[in-house]
Amino acid sequence: MKKNFLTIAILAVVISLSSCGSSSSFESDVRKMANYGCKAKQLAAKDQSDEKVKKEMEELQKESEDFSKKMEEKYKKDKDNKEMEAKANKIFEEVMANCK
Repeated sequence: MKKNFLTIAILAVVISLSSCGSSSSFESDVRKMANYGCKAKQLAAKDQSDEKVKKEMEELQKESEDFSKKMEEKYKKDKDNKEMEAKANKIFEEVMANCK
């Protein structure tokens, strides 16, 4: 359940990151957010009863939520840019496809 919530939250943030002045900064931010999704996917595949895995998941969740809040603030004025939304989705899908 946590993995689904985290993945949905990350996807929502990536989608909301529509644009910015610097394309490379935007791409870097989206990749970082997608990497949080990848890490969550990897942790979700591990034994959830393991305390170390639980702790890693909690830390990842907090870190991704903090980054998400920063990104929402950073990109709030550009959240309706469909072109950048499509670019963010493409980057996110690419990172998740390569996530093992």
